[in-house]
Amino acid sequence: MVGISASVTALEKNLETWILAIDKCGSTKEIDEIRRNLLGKTGHVTNAFGELKGLSVDDKKLYGDRVNKIKFSLEDAILNVKIKLEKLQMLEKLDKEAVDVTLPVINNRFGKLHIITSEIRRIKQYYQSRGFSVIDGPEVETDFFNFDALNMPKHHPARQNHDTFYIDGFDAVLLRTQTSCVQVRAMLEGKLPIRMVSIGKTYRRDATDATHSPMFHQLEGLVVDRSPLNIGHLKSELVKFISSFFEVDNVAVRLRPSFFPFTEPGMEVDCRYSKKDGKVALSSTGDKWLEISGAGMVHPNVFKYCGIHGEVYGFAYAFGIERIIMLKNGINDIRDLYSSDKRALQYYGRPA
Repeated sequence: MVGISASVTALEKNLETWILAIDKCGSTKEIDEIRRNLLGKTGHVTNAFGELKGLSVDDKKLYGDRVNKIKFSLEDAILNVKIKLEKLQMLEKLDKEAVDVTLPVINNRFGKLHIITSEIRRIKQYYQSRGFSVIDGPEVETDFFNFDALNMPKHHPARQNHDTFYIDGFDAVLLRTQTSCVQVRAMLEGKLPIRMVSIGKTYRRDATDATHSPMFHQLEGLVVDRSPLNIGHLKSELVKFISSFFEVDNVAVRLRPSFFPFTEPGMEVDCRYSKKDGKVALSSTGDKWLEISGAGMVHPNVFKYCGIHGEVYGFAYAFGIERIIMLKNGINDIRDLYSSDKRALQYYGRPA
């Protein structure tokens, strides 16, 4: 044990020198080299462990404790220096890669708002500036709000599976087919007068083609008051919105009788237009008529379903957001609005 004890003592005398050398390392490469010399397969400390096999059990314990103490001290010193060097390297990297946010922008290729998002925001701003409430509602509805309260009989074709997405396991729960159900929710609150619009997604079982999509956005407008309202008020409201959306000063609107279960009377809304550079140009002097909306005076039964009684007047109208966007921008295929082609997104996108 005397010779072996001397070898351990030599290691212990060198420990302080080795730790000082480790502290002076300026790179991970130097640290790794010292580690190999001391703790590698043929390192000084590793070789010292090789002398254990010729010792008695008691001597092994004493010898092993002393060598392990040296090993742990070296490992701690190496780890501390490695952490310090890694922090310094990270700070140097951050300093080199730092961005001066006060410099002028060189790359001006920013993202854009999708045209549907942009137009919906513009529509909301238009109505809010005129004192209308912009109200949203759930996209998953019950058949009461989507059909019953809108005076649609049980045998109406729109209530069938071939037209409407019903939720499996829930006979009376569906994806709303129109945003008119938001109007029902507003009227059920019973607070008159009502000046509101609702803009949101609607769902119908339509095969996808150039003019149809199983999901599309709809704008619904509703005005209800105890004071008399008539078709003249409705037409005036339609002219204001159409002029604002299409950014034209004058537009000619005609109302054609039509049937909707929730209006009486109901009507289709047509506008005069002409074609210009492949786009629809609405004006008061256009040579053709284009159907653009559905509208009408609120049916008395709808007021009853919503618990509104007595003398009450109201009108409602609806626009398909995608349809009027397509008309305004000369887009012939609704699928272009949902294309993942970056060129289409870049061309039709709007600044944020």
